[in-house]
This record gives sequence, structure tokens and C-alpha cells, in this order.
Amino acid sequence: MSDQTEVFNLEKIYNHHDVEERWGSAHWEELGSFHAESSRVLETGKEPYTVLMPPPNVTGSLTLGHVLNHTLQDIFIRYSRMTGKEALWLPGTDHAGIATQTVVERKLKKEGITRHDLGRKEFLGHVWQWREEYGDLILRQLRRLGISCDWRRNLFTMDEGASKAVINAFITLYRDGLIYRGTRIINWCPVSQTALSDEEVIMKSRKDSLVYIQYALVSHPGRFITIATVRAETILADVAIAVNPADPRYTDLVGELAIVPVAGRYIPIIADDYVDIEFGTGALKITPAHDANDYEVAKRHNLPILSVVGKDGKMTDEFGYGGMDRFVAREKILKDLEELGNLVRVEEYEHNVGYSERADVVVEPYLSEQWFVKMKPLAEEALQVVNDGEIRFHPPHWINTYRHWMGNIRDWCISRQLWWGHRIPAWYDSEGKVWVAASYEEACHLAGTDKLVQDDDVLDTWFSSWLWPLTTLGWTEKQSDNDDLRAFYPTDTLVTGPDIIFFWVARMVMAGLYFKGAVPFRNVYFTSIIRDMKGRKLSKSLGNSPDPIKVMDTYGTDALRFTIIYIAPLGQDVLFGEEKCELGRNFATKIWNASRLVFMQREKYFRDHEEFAAVYLNFDPSSVTADLAGQWLLAGYHGMLERYHTAFTQFRVNDIVKNLYDFFWRDYCDWYLEALKVRLSGELTREDAQQTVCLAVYVLEGTLKALHPVMPFITDEIWHQVLQRSAEESIALSPMPLSDSALAGIDLRGFSLIQKVVTEIRSLRSLFGVPHGSRAEVLLRPTNEGDRLLLQTNLALVAALAQCNPQLMDGGERPPHAAGSVVEGNELFVLLEGLISFDKECERLQKEIANVSSYVLSLQKKLSNGGFADHAPADVIAKEREKLREAGETLEKLKSNLAVLSD
Repeated sequence: MSDQTEVFNLEKIYNHHDVEERWGSAHWEELGSFHAESSRVLETGKEPYTVLMPPPNVTGSLTLGHVLNHTLQDIFIRYSRMTGKEALWLPGTDHAGIATQTVVERKLKKEGITRHDLGRKEFLGHVWQWREEYGDLILRQLRRLGISCDWRRNLFTMDEGASKAVINAFITLYRDGLIYRGTRIINWCPVSQTALSDEEVIMKSRKDSLVYIQYALVSHPGRFITIATVRAETILADVAIAVNPADPRYTDLVGELAIVPVAGRYIPIIADDYVDIEFGTGALKITPAHDANDYEVAKRHNLPILSVVGKDGKMTDEFGYGGMDRFVAREKILKDLEELGNLVRVEEYEHNVGYSERADVVVEPYLSEQWFVKMKPLAEEALQVVNDGEIRFHPPHWINTYRHWMGNIRDWCISRQLWWGHRIPAWYDSEGKVWVAASYEEACHLAGTDKLVQDDDVLDTWFSSWLWPLTTLGWTEKQSDNDDLRAFYPTDTLVTGPDIIFFWVARMVMAGLYFKGAVPFRNVYFTSIIRDMKGRKLSKSLGNSPDPIKVMDTYGTDALRFTIIYIAPLGQDVLFGEEKCELGRNFATKIWNASRLVFMQREKYFRDHEEFAAVYLNFDPSSVTADLAGQWLLAGYHGMLERYHTAFTQFRVNDIVKNLYDFFWRDYCDWYLEALKVRLSGELTREDAQQTVCLAVYVLEGTLKALHPVMPFITDEIWHQVLQRSAEESIALSPMPLSDSALAGIDLRGFSLIQKVVTEIRSLRSLFGVPHGSRAEVLLRPTNEGDRLLLQTNLALVAALAQCNPQLMDGGERPPHAAGSVVEGNELFVLLEGLISFDKECERLQKEIANVSSYVLSLQKKLSNGGFADHAPADVIAKEREKLREAGETLEKLKSNLAVLSD
């Protein structure tokens, strides 16, 4: 590394593999670049800035969603660190209860072993062994992405401290009356044999049969009431038929009894507002053990509850279907209903159905005894702090989703029928009485007996995740305060996906307020959804999700980071194709080549690093007065910085990246570096040349610092070449440049005029097909003495940038065969004689005029056609008129160009 810093310039070709290996996470970690200390906040008053890593599943591997999410976090944290804050990024992973248990059980199954063969203790030993061997893959991949966490603080949700926090939180909520055990309808996975959170249920479109079944009325022989259902197998558990009280079709039937087909059971017809008059027949079978909404209806009407589907997804009825798979039973009962004469008709019906995320089977709504958290008491204050602006959402429209969830909140089922996870700290005595305690010994003390059996269930993974802002800073409830909590809580920015506003964001707000009395974070940045180029969400099943590691190997990590932020405006979906990373790779190459060019100029005017450092470290950019392009660059640079810092305060990260890209590529490279060559080729003193080079390096270094949060590797590499810096230094710890309003306000009109003249000459050359290698003669007729002096002084610059031989003219006639234009009142003429074939160009223009004229005529006829004009939609007509306008302008330009050549 030390040899590398002796080089006065960069390697000729940019090699992202070498650069990323040299300045990767291992190097930064070794330096301690990303360590944050509470003492620097508490003792010196340094402003803290804290980011929470949404803990990826321990079973996970890097996806493009991770790349976007973690790059955004890294940008916020690196920027804050460079602007002088004590920036702490807290990393960690989630034990992912059902996902991890599924992976290990699958592994054991290949060996012919089940977890029940091993027993709980030995099985958990296998899980921990798997976690040690494979569980940190995603963290290694995140390091490859270059993220700047304080890795010393890496937390696993099953670590001792986090586990204590979970248990203490459960006990506190239970003793406060906010946790209870009860029987409710929950999501049940028949394969994994556990309750599922809504987040673990994936909605998929599925085609089923919507069947219409008639139920005979007890008191009206020969009369029926017909219902529509997709779950014919559950009619065996029907306890009522519900109709809407406002539905006149059934008013006279409310209170009557109907006969359940096959089962032969009498059930009442009831009235309830829940029933949708428009769906099916407007009559709804009520099966409370197999539908959450039916369960609520049953409670309102004091109806019994019957169940006919077991935990394994097989029928448990006494009508001949017992032991059948639920879907097999569905087909069988349809045949039986048809034979009995109860099947009216069958329609194909496409609807969304919940599937278990891990087992990929249809989830069964299941009536089960589980542990729940009362959510309404927790939700009220959590909603208030968002409404009051204590927590801000970016973009703000997600507040409406948050309000909807919080206003319609239900109690949270927190128990899972798994072995991997935080075991519920509840013990039962011989009478079934529950004793909640932190340990078996404490439970025995409370119960007055040692004949206790612990609950088999574990807690929902989200029960540990909702404590994440607290546990990452050392909170355990009993250890409710420490230096880290005092320094870094509340945290500042949470970056997460909008799909877990309720499952995670809202619950963290509740936990922070309940256990710590303060919001857990001040800002929530919701990421975009990444889709493929066809607009489909990325998924392994579709095969449209690129492997980020391969993308980084091909294009470079900086290129991937830059690209994914460049194409991700706040609040909009991202269409990603791997080939889009060409944008980031080309930009990285542009940065490299531009830096090499500047360093080459440095080699010409400075003997070595020492001489350059002596001049550069004393360089005053405000002293640049004689260099028109330099003044223009300074104004643009500080204007860019002003927009850059403003965008950070507004969480417009996409604007930050585009601002940097436009400034560096267009202003610095396309204009200033070309102007730099012209200036240095003129008659300058050695001191003036050195000052000019220092200006180029000054703006380059400042831009590298502004780019560093987005592209950390290449910027650290080049920054080390600006001065002779050691490997123990890092751009990550250097101060972020600030905008100077005085420099940003420099009058830009002078260089702006030169730019416009050059751009117009280039445009005319292109318009008339002047070959690229030909130097055109250009005449400039200034409109006033001020512009004459400006143009005269900068003729060499115009000549170099526009590839022409410019001269000033005083008056006289317009030169023949010249393409002319006017820029801010100043006339310019590009002499075409000898540069192009007039005959060929005239022939080409005449053909093009004929084609465009024909097109204009067809549009005019179409718009004048009464049939089209009277019946076509307004937007279609507007588009056709716009086409006519554009075609008319093109035709006028072509005729004008032909006139020039025919003069």
C-alpha cells in the first residue's frame, strides 16, 4: 500500500477489482474508520447520527433490494460522518425463526432425520451449528458492498443481550395486562405446523371454482337459499347463513332455519352488515372456525364454532371425508352435492389467496389458542407521534398507509409452534395455571412448586425485531439506560421497505414509546420497489433477479451502487436491468480518466509531490480572477454543493446523485477540462500555470468527497493520489466540502456566452453534415463592444472547443453559402464552402422535404376528417396536433437549410 501512494499518477486503465480489494471493508475496519463512541457525544457534545440496519435474515443472501436499501443507509451514514457528526451504523442479523428452522429441517431430512427424532435440545444444537457455518454469508456480502457499519457492535437477535431484552419485554407486557393467551383465528401453515404472521403470508393470484350451493329451508318445503363459496369443503362446519339487513331479497327469511347439505344440520339465517350484497348471491355461509371475518360475525351473534380441517390440512369431519386432504375433499364434496341436487352451478373465479412464504402451500385460517399482544393501547400514542411530526416519513404519502393500519389494528399473535427462537417464558402447573417469569427457578418460586412445564412455543421473530432500536444499543429492560442509549437514542434515520410499515416500523414506534418513553427514530425513508424491465417484481421463481455479486464482479461495486441510486427516485418504482450498470461503470471510468488528465497536467508543472503539496495546501480558490473558465467552474462547483447539501436535508438521494453526475461529466469534464488544456497551452507564468492546476485539483478533490458516500472505493483510491497520503488515512474521515455563497454567486454570463457560441457552432456543423475532422471557418459579428472584447479574448477557446477557425467581423453582408445563427444578439456564420458537397446535400434535403411534406399533408387530412375529429378521444387528437406542429417546424428548418445551400 505504501508503494502505491508514491505514484504521481493513476494506472492507465481503471480496474475496479484492484481498487475495491485495496480500499475494501477489511481495510476500513482495520483502520477503525467507522467506529462510533458515546464518549465523544456525552463528553464533548459532538452531534450524534445513528442509523439502524434492518436486520437481514440469517438465512439470506444479497439481493438487489439489499443493495438499494444498504447503499442508501451507507450514503446517509458516510455523509453524516464527513459533515462532522459522530455517526453510528448499528448492524445485525435476524434469527428468522421459521426460515432457519425450515433450512435445517430440510438438511436433516436428506439424512433421514426429523427434529422429533433428535429432540428439542439436540435439534437446536444443529441449528446453532448451521448458523455458525452459513449464517453470516449475507454480512460478508454486505461488506463486499462497502457498507460502513461499526462492525464491533454486530448483534444477532438470539445473542444473550437481545434474548434477555425479549424475555423481559414479554414479562413486562404480561404483567401490565397487555399480553394474554386466547383462542382466535390465525394464519396456519399445514406443512410447517405453526402460526404465521401476515408478513410470512404471500398473496398469490389463484383460479378456483366459485360454486353455488342451495340450502333447503326447514319451514318452506321446496324452497332454497343459495350461497356462493370457493371452499365447499368447509360447509360441514357452517353454523349460519348471513344476509345483509338492507337486502330486500332475504328480508322475510331472517330468523328462519336452513339445512346444511351433507351434514343435515339446522342453522339460522341471520342479518349482518358485513355481508356484501353484490358478491355472489348476497347470502354468505358462516364458518367461524375457518374464516377470520366469519369468526367476528359468530361472536356478534353468539354462534357455536365447529372445525372440520385439522392442523395438517386434512379433514376431521364425521361425514365420510375425514383424513382426506382439504383440496381432495373439496372435489369429492362437489360431486356429492351434485348427486344430492344441491349444486346449482360452478364458475371459474380468480382471486388472491394467502400462501406460506416458506412452504409455498395455501395458508389455512385456523382457530387456535395462542399468545397475543393487545395492540390498541400501544397504537394510540404511536399514531399520535407520526401525526404530530415527531417521526417524518419520506415520501410523506406513506403516512396514509400508516394511519390506516393503526386505525384498524388487531391484536398481534406472537406465538409460533417452532423450536428455533425465543421460547415463551411461561410455565404451567398441574392445574393448568400459567406462571410467567424470566427463568424456571423464578417461576417455581412464584408457583410454590417445582412441578412446572414450560410452554413449547417460541415468540414471533418480529417480537425481537420490534425491540431492535433498543437492543442494538444495549437495552434489556432491566438495563434500561447506558451511555450508548444516552448518546445515540433516539436514532435518526430508518431505511426500509414500505411493505413492512406495520409489521416492523409501527411496532418499533410502539415499543420505543412503551419501553423507553421516546420515539425510536426521527425519519423513515421508504425505498423503491425494484422491478425488471417488464415491470415485474424481482423473484427467484421468475428468474428475473440478477445476482448482485456477479453484477459487482462484472461492472464494479461503485458502478452498481451509483446506478441503483441514479435510477431510484424517492417514492417511485425502479426498473432494473443488469445492462443499466453500464451507466455507473462509464461514470467510474470517466472519473478515473479525468483524474489522470488532471494529474498529467500536475506532472508538467510540479517536480514532485512535495512541491505540489507546498503550493496546493496554500491554494486560495477565491484568488482565481483572471481565468474566465475557472471562475465559471468555481461558481458551478459551489452551486452544486449548495444543491447537494439541500437535497440531503430533503432526503432526495436520487437528486444528489444526478446533481453530481451532471456537474462532473458536463461542467468539469466536457467544458472545464477542455478549457484547461487551452489555458495551459497559452503564455502563462509558471506560477499562474500551477494555480490553474491547483484549481482543477481543488474542484476534483471536493467532488470526490461529495461522491464518496455513493462511490466509496474509487474516490478513496483517487483521493490518496491527490496528495501523498498514507494507507492509514481515508477520504471517509475527511471533512465534507461546504458551499461558499460568495463563490457560488459569481457572474457566469461571460463563460456562458462562450458555451452558447460553441454549442451553436457544433449544432450547425451537425445540421449540415460537416465531417468531424474538418475545421470550419467561422465568422462572429458581436452585438456590442463588451461581447466583442469577450469573444476576442476567448477565440482560442472557441477554436478548440468547436473545432473551427473563428474570426471577428465588423459589418458587411452575410457571407454566401454560410449556415447562420444568433446567440444573445451576436451573429455567427459557419462557412460551408469546401466542407460539404452542396449538390449531394441539396439532393438529400429535397428528398427529406418531400417526405416530411407528405407526412404533414397526411396529418392535416386526418385532423380535418370529421369522422376522426368528432369521435376520437381528446388526448388522441391533441397528440396528432402536436405531431403536426413538430413536423411543420422540421419542414421549415429543412427549407431554410436548403435556401442556405441554394443561395
